[in-house]
Amino acid sequence: MAERRREGILLTNAAQIIARIRAERGLSMSSLGVLAGVPTSTISRIESGQIEPTLGMVRRIALGAGYHLHLQYYDLFSGKLEDDVVPVAADPAGEPEEDEDPPR
Repeated sequence: MAERRREGILLTNAAQIIARIRAERGLSMSSLGVLAGVPTSTISRIESGQIEPTLGMVRRIALGAGYHLHLQYYDLFSGKLEDDVVPVAADPAGEPEEDEDPPR
């Protein structure tokens, strides 16, 4: 999953990334949910590790809190650590991404 390095700390899963974003911005789960356009229950389930969101959902939540998502990945074939900025673009259809919760 996405990795985020700040002040020497490597964050390797969505729960760590979202919790750190909330803490840095001083946001409650409900406030972050409103800013990102996702249910509070989704934020809670991500942070507790109950669900592993898509990269798109992590991006959406990060953008809601005012962060630009940056990824680093390790190429197993070349042995290189790649460090590319992922361009942030709206969904081509202009529609919001689907929630992680399945319909009931």
